[in-house]
Amino acid sequence: MGSRDWSRARDGEEPAWLNVFLANQNKLLAFFGRKAGARDQPRDLLHDLFVRMAQNAGAAGIDDPRAYIFRAAANVAIDAARADRYRRAEAPPPPVEELHSRDPSPDALQTTIDRDHLRRLDEALAKLPEQTRAMIYLLRIEGQNYEGVAALFGLSKSAVEKRVAKALQRCKIELEAGGRGGR
Repeated sequence: MGSRDWSRARDGEEPAWLNVFLANQNKLLAFFGRKAGARDQPRDLLHDLFVRMAQNAGAAGIDDPRAYIFRAAANVAIDAARADRYRRAEAPPPPVEELHSRDPSPDALQTTIDRDHLRRLDEALAKLPEQTRAMIYLLRIEGQNYEGVAALFGLSKSAVEKRVAKALQRCKIELEAGGRGGR
């Protein structure tokens, strides 16, 4: 008994979509990996797709089996996402004790550590040239892209990338040295 005997159609012929499915198995897994996001079930979705294709008797007369399979794969991913949303919506709320047992505010020690970290970061940034600080602000705070910042300062994108990377590395060294200016 061959390894694919289980997948043979009733009339003894392999369905046309099967070879396309097998040839694109890795691409389908990658597709499900992208569509499933953080979910760890691309193989489960691939199995669901196979079952759906095997049950669809009308798939024998399709013109483009690859496009049909990938459209069916998209539908499987959509169905799985809907099922996940439904399960999350149906989950019971946490017990009242759990809601009151967690204090979302940081404790005094963590607040002090965070403030010290921010102070040291501010000091490290203050040591950078004004133009470099402006680039970092535009990129990290304002959400500008490197091309826009480069055009604004009359530099190449590569020059801005290098300058910002070097400056951030200096800030990291400052923070790791505890603000002592170590190198």
